[in-house]
Amino acid sequence: MLKGTIKIDGDKSISHRILIFGALSNSKSIIYNLSKSDDVKRTINILKNCNFKIKTNKESTTVFKSTVNQKIKKFYCGNSGTTARFMLGFLPSIGISGTLYGDKSLSKRPMKRLLNPLLKMNIKIKKKKETLPIQFYKSNINPINFTLNHPSAQIKSALIFAALSLKNNSIIKDPFKTRNHTENIIKFLGGTTEKYKKFTIKGFQYTVPGDISSASFIIAAALLIKGSNINIKNVLFNDTRIGFIKVLQKMGANIQLLNTRIECFEKVTDLNIRYSQNLKSVTLKKSDIISMIDEIPIFALIACFTKGKTRVNHAAELRYKESDRIKSIVFNLKRCGAKIREIKEGFIIDKSKLLYNTSVENFHDHRIAMMCEILYLVIKGSINNNQNKIINTSFPDFYKHLGDLYE
Repeated sequence: MLKGTIKIDGDKSISHRILIFGALSNSKSIIYNLSKSDDVKRTINILKNCNFKIKTNKESTTVFKSTVNQKIKKFYCGNSGTTARFMLGFLPSIGISGTLYGDKSLSKRPMKRLLNPLLKMNIKIKKKKETLPIQFYKSNINPINFTLNHPSAQIKSALIFAALSLKNNSIIKDPFKTRNHTENIIKFLGGTTEKYKKFTIKGFQYTVPGDISSASFIIAAALLIKGSNINIKNVLFNDTRIGFIKVLQKMGANIQLLNTRIECFEKVTDLNIRYSQNLKSVTLKKSDIISMIDEIPIFALIACFTKGKTRVNHAAELRYKESDRIKSIVFNLKRCGAKIREIKEGFIIDKSKLLYNTSVENFHDHRIAMMCEILYLVIKGSINNNQNKIINTSFPDFYKHLGDLYE
């Protein structure tokens, strides 16, 4: 069983963003509880290679006021799609030219949906293909009036970062209501989100709340392992990110919110999670999918233990993640005995009797890897000793937290 209290490292999505705002500030900025994930380290390294001085210690990360000075021509994004997309908007707008490239997995992920609006902003891109590597040049940006046609907060934020280099207004509309961390940080710093333009960013102090997407894997383990009772402190509870918790509560999960408050324009809460029997199946709505897109792999595992038929549809965006997550989820759960059927934009799951299968495959996808590790813990009753390094992409303390809680 899992027992005890933990604090989760800073939210990965916010960590990328707040580092870029620190680089844009006019004096020293101090960030607490920054994510230690490999993805965020890619963003830090690229900023450092543009001459932004960043120092990290155990307690905080400090971003110093710096003059942009390009040190290299090729910028490595690793497995981080967030880094790649943000930098395609940010780097040309601050006078940087170069090439963005990534690992084998990231190099397969489509960038066309971002390249098209960036080209409309006059960002100069050598458009040979629609995947990394992508060559770009310092650009004189034009303002844009653009409405998202895909539910992607990464595309939205990349356009915002480009727009913040201009004195003229840009309008960027999001009918899908994707995660709004960039907008919340701008409000925290005194800017406006009605129209985006350059504004003075003073040095700041900011505490990143715990990553709800990382917490979801620990939450799932506590719900499924008999006798579990855990607390997770200081978790991000932004309204665009809480679909996972709301859906689980609807299914009968024993999850309580404690000490909910607003910090730096973000909602934060403490969570109590207890083992939950007799979870009910659910059909996810399109709005549910948008607010829990990163949690769908671990949700699929939970669905295997619920009574009835669980339907996940409107989730085509999963096919453009680190892997085709629809195929990855179905492949692994089916290998372990799940009654699961793939459909065009998702899958359907019936209550299943699962057994862990040693031939599961992570598809070089950190969230699929964590789903399989939680499955191992639930079925085998122990933590897998063959620690999977791909998990460091988003959640380097994954095994540590499980070890701290497991009795």
